[in-house]
Amino acid sequence: MDHPTDPPEVVEALATLDDTIARILDTPPWAQQILTAAAGHLRTEDPFLALTDGDLTATLDMVTELITGHLPLAVAEQAMQRAAAVLPKRHYRETCDTYALRLLKAARNV
Repeated sequence: MDHPTDPPEVVEALATLDDTIARILDTPPWAQQILTAAAGHLRTEDPFLALTDGDLTATLDMVTELITGHLPLAVAEQAMQRAAAVLPKRHYRETCDTYALRLLKAARNV
């Protein structure tokens, strides 16, 4: 008994769905992207300067806007809250570069 084959539109839709699901599964969470981008910024701007609370806040605000600016506000806020929950505590006179390395380690746990 022959089985009917799917029409070409269905085959194409299923292939597109498979691609979309694969892309979603391969994309890191928004919070992880925020932390990784912040670490990259800290390592390239002034890696040997002591990191201040103001520098860290400004960096996180900037990368959060760049990464989540196109998302609904609730999604962006949740991503930032998840990122903030795993931020390592700054050490006294810690350089931006050293903190960035610890930030990357924290990003892996999101």
